[in-house]
Amino acid sequence: MYFQVIDSNQICKKVFIDKDFVDFSTELNLSRTWKHSLHLEGLCDVEYAYLYGDGTVESVCPKYMLESWNIAHTRVANIFKSVLHAQCDFDNSCIYDYVPYNFLVKFLNVKQSVIQYAFEDMKRPDHYGILKKAHILTEEMNSNKNLYDGKRQNTNYNIFGTKTGRLSNRRASIPILTMKREDRQLLKPSNDLFVEFDFNAAELRTLLALSGKEQPQIDIHSWTIEQDGQNLSREEMKKRVFAWLYNPVARDLMLERLYNRDWVKGNFWDGNAVRTPFMRKIEIDDRRALNYVVQSTSSDVCIEQAFKLRQFFKNKRTKVCYLLHDSVILDFAKEDRHLFLEARRIFAKTRFGEYVVNSSIGKNFGMMKAV
Repeated sequence: MYFQVIDSNQICKKVFIDKDFVDFSTELNLSRTWKHSLHLEGLCDVEYAYLYGDGTVESVCPKYMLESWNIAHTRVANIFKSVLHAQCDFDNSCIYDYVPYNFLVKFLNVKQSVIQYAFEDMKRPDHYGILKKAHILTEEMNSNKNLYDGKRQNTNYNIFGTKTGRLSNRRASIPILTMKREDRQLLKPSNDLFVEFDFNAAELRTLLALSGKEQPQIDIHSWTIEQDGQNLSREEMKKRVFAWLYNPVARDLMLERLYNRDWVKGNFWDGNAVRTPFMRKIEIDDRRALNYVVQSTSSDVCIEQAFKLRQFFKNKRTKVCYLLHDSVILDFAKEDRHLFLEARRIFAKTRFGEYVVNSSIGKNFGMMKAV
C-alpha cells in the first residue's frame, strides 16, 4: 500500500492513504512511501522512493508531472515560510494544523503520483540495499537531539553528498563530521554516556579483505611489522603503509605482497568505473580507482554494522547516535551495560571477517577514554 507520513513529529500520527488522512498504526499494510521517519521504526519491509533518485522529488519526477509538482510544492513551501517567520511551535503541533486542507491534499496527491512513478517505471538502484540501511540510520540520527554548546540540537546527514557513498553533513547545528577537536567536549549524550566503537585501520583491513586475505586479530600495523621482519616502530610502519596506499605510482614489494593492491584494483575497476561489493557503481579514472573502491567499501561496512546495532538495541533506550566514517557512536543507557561486549562483537563481525574494534566511553564527546 502506498502511503505518506505527513509529519515526523511524534505527536502527529496521521498518514495519507488513498487521498485521505488516516490514523497511523503498525497494523496498516504500509509498504511504499517517499522516505523513512521515526513513525516507521517498528516496520522493516517499507520501501522508499527517495532512494531511486538523488534524494529530491525532482530527480524522480517525470517531465509531464513537473509543472504540477512545482505549483503544489511552491504553494506549501510559501506557507511554511510564513509559519516559520511567525515562530510557531513545531515541536508541539503538526503540519496539518497550519496548511489549508485543500492545499495539503493537492500537494500529497501530486507527490503520491511521483512516488508511484518511481516504483513502477524506474529501475531500482543496484545498491538499494545499503542505501536503505544508510537512509534509515541517518533519518533516525537526524531526528535525535543532543546537548551541544548548552542547547538541544541535531545533526543533518546526507547520504547523497559524496561519489563514494561516504556520509556528509548538510548545514547542521551539530557538525559531527567536521567538528573541531576543541568543540567535541560541548557535545553530550541524552542518556548516560557516549560509547564509540572504532575499526582499527578500517580501510587497510578492507583492502586486505578485498584481496582475499583473513583479518589479523591484532593491530594491523603491528601485524604488518611482523610480516616484514624489519625493526620499524608502529608509527614508522603506519606512515610507510599510507604513503604507499594512497599514491598509485608508489611501489613497495612487501606491502603489495601482503595487500595485493594491484589485483584489487584490477578486479573491481573495469577501466571506466569501480563496482564495489555493495553494488555501488562509481565512474572514476585510473589514478583514483583503488582509493574509491576501498573508501566506499569501508564506509558501507561501517553503515552495515551500525544498522545491525540499531536492530540489536531496538526497543531500548540505547540508540545509534552518530556515524563517523569508520566508527559508530552510541547514546548509551546504563541499564544496557550488560550488552556492551555483545554490541562490540556485533560491530566487529563484518561480512569480510572480524575486524579489530577499539572502544571508548565518555560523558561528552571530547573526553572519551579507551576501555
